[in-house]
Amino acid sequence: NENVSTKEIANSTLSASEVKVVCKEAEAEALAFLAERGNALGTPLTLSERRMILKEAGLLQKSGLKIDKTLTQSEWQKLVSRQKFTNQERLTLNDFIAKSHDGAIGQTLLLYAARCGAAFFAVTGAHIAGESGMHVFGSTMVGCITALGGRTINDLLLGNTPVSWVKNPSFLILAGVSSLVGFYAWPLAEEAFLKEGLEGKDDGREGSQRQYFQGGIDDNNGFTNAYDTDKGPSVIRYTFESIALGTLAVVGAQQGIVRSLHPLVSASLGVTIAFGGVFRDLLCRRDLSLGAATGCQSYGIASFSGAAVYVALRELHVWNCAGSTSKLLHGGIPIGFRIFCGFGTAVAIRTVAWMNKPDGLFLTMEESAVANKRKLDNLGKEWR
Repeated sequence: NENVSTKEIANSTLSASEVKVVCKEAEAEALAFLAERGNALGTPLTLSERRMILKEAGLLQKSGLKIDKTLTQSEWQKLVSRQKFTNQERLTLNDFIAKSHDGAIGQTLLLYAARCGAAFFAVTGAHIAGESGMHVFGSTMVGCITALGGRTINDLLLGNTPVSWVKNPSFLILAGVSSLVGFYAWPLAEEAFLKEGLEGKDDGREGSQRQYFQGGIDDNNGFTNAYDTDKGPSVIRYTFESIALGTLAVVGAQQGIVRSLHPLVSASLGVTIAFGGVFRDLLCRRDLSLGAATGCQSYGIASFSGAAVYVALRELHVWNCAGSTSKLLHGGIPIGFRIFCGFGTAVAIRTVAWMNKPDGLFLTMEESAVANKRKLDNLGKEWR
């Protein structure tokens, strides 16, 4: 009965009960074969999992109780080859999506800006670590983690191993050199800026040039001190950090798009790619940039919003160009425009957050509870 098919059974003189027995025997043989292969590969399979494989191979009848023919070694190899081809086909399509980005000027500028952004993250990471009291080696480590940590997370989440800086050490070299610049050159630039101010090019307040370089505008004396982490970063550092954040948010979203991931997942990758700043804050014992209530809440909000805008425009572009002709806009939405909108959204949110300091973009949980209680009390008074 090993090679008896349903058609052969139908043309034979077997009774219905005998046909049922033959099919059951063939099914048992196929299930045993799958169990043997699973155990040999170190992947034991349950009965339901083996039945699902038979259904995927097209060997189960619609009733799910019998099979057309037994699962032989050749049939199993066909199924594995079909699965491998499907995966390879998906990878090929994703490669062409990535190549469609490469030829655009906006994409080229984005990649250069992303490298510059990673370099600046390394500079600020090393400088903040130095402010926290770390020596040059520790500060360089923090700078490299700040620059490469988020991209490493995304590579691991997407199964892109070895990760980017392992395959291309130039990223690590760039981060290391930038970290040394942040540790040694940034303080010298502060001193030079201060010296220029003391020579009469400031507004007359001693140290105001240093304070402007290090700290943002403050309502009390006009400036804040960057060494006081509760008052936030300097306007220069904040500006460059916002530019870097905007570029990396779009790059993270593209990582999901070129792998055909769900739009929400692609937008979320624009947040995880900025986790290097989170690692920096943890190592330097600072408020987390993604959710701190001291003016840095915009970190996560800005990166997600920028990535979400880029992904939304990409989805609109695909919908517009899905048919043989464009539905709304001839040629679709240029990738340069999509990049600019995603980047601009992230930078705009960071700008609004800076202007609203020291208030955050959202209320804290305690503030929300107080506000909601006040609304409920007022609502109760109206009903009385």
